Amino acid sequence: MATHGFQVHISGGTVSLDDWRQAMAAPDDQLPELDTAQKEAAKFVRMAEQKYARGVLAEQLGRKRQQEKGRRLGELIGHILESTATRWTLDSLVRKGTETVWIARFTADGRGAEISIPLEIADDAVDSNDRYPRIKLEELLKQRLGPASERVSA
Repeated sequence: MATHGFQVHISGGTVSLDDWRQAMAAPDDQLPELDTAQKEAAKFVRMAEQKYARGVLAEQLGRKRQQEKGRRLGELIGHILESTATRWTLDSLVRKGTETVWIARFTADGRGAEISIPLEIADDAVDSNDRYPRIKLEELLKQRLGPASERVSA
């Protein structure tokens, strides 16, 4: 597969409103234990450790959700690459939280390419059963990596 061993990295803010609500509703015994630096940060901002731990949990939930989304996006990109019979291989996906993009990094024959995939295209391609967002993703890859097949793999 054209994605064998790709990595997913999360950078920047990834906490959604749902992540935050889930963290706020979590029982106290499900809150993460704070390390020394986190305890000092809570003290510095004059926040109760329990409340700070809820913020840490929200970040963990957001990161986990984005990791899964990145894995699914990478698999979809792999299907597209296979359908194009291209030599490009997906090496990594980086979720740039503050820039609302996924950065896809590829290699082939000693060359490298980096493509910014807008969050709207990535989310729609991964979360929707509609073919249109997948076609938009394929067109974006086609523009940067070369010709692609006439169809999108499901």
